[in-house]
Amino acid sequence: MSPIFSPVQGIHTAAGRYLRRVAYEDAPAHGEKPTSATRHVWEIAFQLAVRRRFEPDSPLAEIRRTVSTILKQHASAALPPLAAEMLIRDALDETVPVDEISDPVRSRAHLLLFAGLVDELAMTDGELESLIVEAEELAVDAIANTVRNQ
Repeated sequence: MSPIFSPVQGIHTAAGRYLRRVAYEDAPAHGEKPTSATRHVWEIAFQLAVRRRFEPDSPLAEIRRTVSTILKQHASAALPPLAAEMLIRDALDETVPVDEISDPVRSRAHLLLFAGLVDELAMTDGELESLIVEAEELAVDAIANTVRNQ
């Protein structure tokens, strides 16, 4: 295929670029309320990172250790540890009560835990970019399916 018609490589969305900055601990505070599309990209990227770090049947103690380590490094975020653990378990398809977690707490958790998991996994720049691009593509697919089904 001609390079002229090759798909554009790299991160395409502001949500994805912000995630990359979060992973590098270079992100400014997100001043305005994120859109649902932005939150969706963040959630998918978080889920992908969780699934790379943990097996579906990972012991709760292992999840707690990871959450504890990440929250100690970012104590100023004031993220409830139980909410963080439940979001990880939810990403592993366990049935846990996450519906009561507010959007602001959920977004903070997705970003903070994403950065911590990327660090714990020692992802290369290329691996990080691939994960974010995959999250963007999955988010677009989900939106397209929603539109088609309306």
